[in-house]
Amino acid sequence: MLVQALAQARASGRQVTDVEKLFEINGEVCAFEVMVDVAESLAWTQSGWKIAATNARLQERLRTAGPVCGITFAQFHTFQPATLARSALLDPVIECEFFFVIGQDLPPTAAPYTLDEVTSAVRDVRIGIEVAECRFPNRQLPAPLYVYADGFASGRYIHGASVPDWNRRLRDGIDVTLMRNGQVHGQGSSRDVMDNPLHAVTWLSNWLGARSMGLRRDDIVSSGSCNILAAARTGDKFLARFADIGEVAVEIR
Repeated sequence: MLVQALAQARASGRQVTDVEKLFEINGEVCAFEVMVDVAESLAWTQSGWKIAATNARLQERLRTAGPVCGITFAQFHTFQPATLARSALLDPVIECEFFFVIGQDLPPTAAPYTLDEVTSAVRDVRIGIEVAECRFPNRQLPAPLYVYADGFASGRYIHGASVPDWNRRLRDGIDVTLMRNGQVHGQGSSRDVMDNPLHAVTWLSNWLGARSMGLRRDDIVSSGSCNILAAARTGDKFLARFADIGEVAVEIR
């Protein structure tokens, strides 16, 4: 089954090829259930969720009709500066993001959570880099539902400093620059994440609630990319600069 194939791929750090010839996925509900079953099969400690496709450009690239999410795992979270072995990564893509630490449970409710309710449940916001990885080769990506079943490239998460006065700063917008080997690779903003990454966390809270799930205290939610993506190569040194807040560094060896 697909669950077993994806669990083995994650556990072994390998990719699955020709997946559409081997397995069938019947809709978004099935893809989500596969993702949850893979996480349960691995029995790894779950750290929370990642969000992706939070603007039209990234939705077109990921072939989705709206935002999407994936389960993340505690063993793949670390603090900057970080050094990662390219041989251990699966088609890695560097993304500049914000990490939200949830301070209180947000269980399923009859009425959708408001932005203010979700904001009140956030304990901390950190700058960070996601190193996205996919269990399917980039040169042979299957239909989006299969990528969904894999947690939409849930990978590794490198934490930086906390954002001071984060509610105001996110509301006003935070500029982000990604340096690659000392040169500017791309520029973006927190506004590229649904105008305010708190909107993305609110979306996730309600999306999970509609599936009888919820965010839990101490969950970490990765916001989605600030519109900057970089395929990582051996020898690359990345530095993500978040306005006057701080920097997040990762080297790929």
